[in-house]
Amino acid sequence: MGPLVAAILGTLLTSGMMSAVSHELTILGGGAACLLFAASGLLSHRASIHPVFALGTLALSLLCLISSESSAASVSSTIHIFSCYVATIALACSSQDLSSFCRHLIFGNNLLLTGWVFFQAFQATELRAWAISNPSGTGNLMAAQINMTLPFVLMKIHDTTGTSRLGWQGLLCLNCVAVFLVMSRNGIGAMLIILTLYVLFNHKRMAVVLIGFIGTTTLFMDQLFQIPWFRHLLIRYRIIGFKPVAPRSLIWEISSWHIQKNPWLGVGPGEPRKYLATLDIYHAHNNIVQVAFETGIPSAVIYTVMIALLLVLPLRTMMGDRRTFMATLPILAYFSYSWTGSPLSFPAATLMLAAVANEARLAMRRQDPLLHRSIQQSVSVSHPRRSTGFGSTCPAPGRPS
Repeated sequence: MGPLVAAILGTLLTSGMMSAVSHELTILGGGAACLLFAASGLLSHRASIHPVFALGTLALSLLCLISSESSAASVSSTIHIFSCYVATIALACSSQDLSSFCRHLIFGNNLLLTGWVFFQAFQATELRAWAISNPSGTGNLMAAQINMTLPFVLMKIHDTTGTSRLGWQGLLCLNCVAVFLVMSRNGIGAMLIILTLYVLFNHKRMAVVLIGFIGTTTLFMDQLFQIPWFRHLLIRYRIIGFKPVAPRSLIWEISSWHIQKNPWLGVGPGEPRKYLATLDIYHAHNNIVQVAFETGIPSAVIYTVMIALLLVLPLRTMMGDRRTFMATLPILAYFSYSWTGSPLSFPAATLMLAAVANEARLAMRRQDPLLHRSIQQSVSVSHPRRSTGFGSTCPAPGRPS
């Protein structure tokens, strides 16, 4: 199967559009796609293996099964959460051979989700929170995934000239408008963070102007609130005057109480839905809390370590070149959403994370080729065909590393 065809199928999964056919197919298909992604990477002769993620996936999957047995969770819920945990295996490798698929998947999501948001916005009689969604019901996740593609659009703007550049600039504007139309506060905040980091990294004078604007706005915030249309806009986007029925603090308080009662194996896969039913929600609105709630604190610790290893990537590139730093920003977009959402419960979202993580790792490899070459040489001495060391490379048979 060619990268383009695979990316089209992957886009239908990651965007949630496959749920129009079957939501169960989307869940299981997302997990299966992550397994295929990992297998393709592992079989690649240019692969770098990241064993912490492989071991973490194995541990999470085993703890999920043990927790299910301990809590007598339903088979369907166990299969769902098991698929979510197995999907993290896609983060266990990276390869240049996967880059074509990843790029097609990234831009496919960008175009499909942006087009879908505008389609729903034109169909809606009134724009309001949660009015725009997709067949899988993950409206806020759509905004997060658009944010995950923004850095790649910005890189295209830098790589092109003339009419092509104008086209990419127009797409960037449409992406930003789409995020606003979804009316996801987290999505809008993450988008502004990405654009601010981009401006701060590349244009120091603009950074000074931006900081001055933010400071002035903060200073005269009381006066701005007196402007009717500005106040109405903030209320509409739930920035002020919004009183949620189930605030995050209450959700996390209830979740923490059950975590303390069941610290080792949690309440069981899928069981948080039962305990949060009184709030009319089905997850803890935080990836780490959700993992601890379902399968216990040990699972949450393992998952936190995996998160930390990914978040190290943007931290390591902050002092590097612009392009490498931009390639790591999608990881921040994902984890910004995972702080108030639970994208881990959607295996296809993990595939999207694996795609951007693959591109970030490749960008870092290109930034420091001397270091990568020394790793390759040390690997080829002890394992001339394949190595499973952290960050190691698997050269092709008969080809110098």
